[in-house]
Amino acid sequence: MYRSPWPHVRRKRAKGKLYWYWTRVPHGSKWIALPNPHSDPDQFERQRAHLMRVSLKIDLRRREGTFGALAKLYRSSKGYLDLKPNSKTAIDRYLGRLEAAYAEAPLTEMTPEDIQVRVMDANSDTPAAADMMLSILRTLYKFALKRQRGLEDWTVGIDQYNEHTEREPWPQHVLDAALASEDDLFRLAVTLALYTGQRPGDVCAMTWNRVNGDRISVRQQKTGTHLDIPMTTDLKAALATADRKHAVILTNRRGGPLKPDVLLRWCWEHSAKFGLKLGPHGLRKNATNALFEHGCTAAEVAAVTGHRSLAMLEHYGKKRSQPRLSAVAIGKWGGTKT
Repeated sequence: MYRSPWPHVRRKRAKGKLYWYWTRVPHGSKWIALPNPHSDPDQFERQRAHLMRVSLKIDLRRREGTFGALAKLYRSSKGYLDLKPNSKTAIDRYLGRLEAAYAEAPLTEMTPEDIQVRVMDANSDTPAAADMMLSILRTLYKFALKRQRGLEDWTVGIDQYNEHTEREPWPQHVLDAALASEDDLFRLAVTLALYTGQRPGDVCAMTWNRVNGDRISVRQQKTGTHLDIPMTTDLKAALATADRKHAVILTNRRGGPLKPDVLLRWCWEHSAKFGLKLGPHGLRKNATNALFEHGCTAAEVAAVTGHRSLAMLEHYGKKRSQPRLSAVAIGKWGGTKT
């Protein structure tokens, strides 16, 4: 039996002639024809070397222990599959960017210095995106460490920017301008988000059949919590004059369902007029602060916003107005009979 001196190269005789083939084909089962190594050795060697490089690259991409393989494994894990659709969408958006940079990188060769340069510094103009990618990298490191010993934490010592204002509560003048906007669709979206205190995805998913008298109900996508929320006078007035062109309350410019990313863009465009970059999630913090400022207890606030954790509720309401809260407190104290 003839043994080729070149790995993965085989020869085959057909109709009295010899043919040469590259047999290591990662995709499919067909062999790739090669030039005759004796009559055209230079072309044969160039093509063989090229095919070897391609095969090694594919092997590296598939090999366990690369970032690309880790990302693929993570997407098949229970932790990822149990995430709500909106959370998966957010993770996939930034994980895809990380895969583009690190798909073939061996996990053992990833370093904090490289991530600082290629992730944090390279995305310093969009600090929110950089912070999100760093958060995903930390999650993936913990996931990888349980499956491969000896890994060093590639996120150790790296600080988040935490400079972005997208999820900050809106300053009053920016909020007032939005509630008085001549853009009916944007004004309704802000009003609905503010006076229900819900996440952007839940606000966009609200339907007219969930409006019942003076109340509106919602099932939160992230937690599955069902809430029945009394509507404020301002929210009832806004809904009373809104067009009911679709099953959902909020629609885009074309009359279709409003998507959270479109609402985000609208908020960016509005806040940019004031030199800020604010997102719809910040309105949830405005709602939390306003409820606290009006003397609501933590349990009462959570009954509207759906927060399960008191610690998270405190985090959302940490920028509530101290002067307003002290006025409420003194009012209660001064009205107490001893």
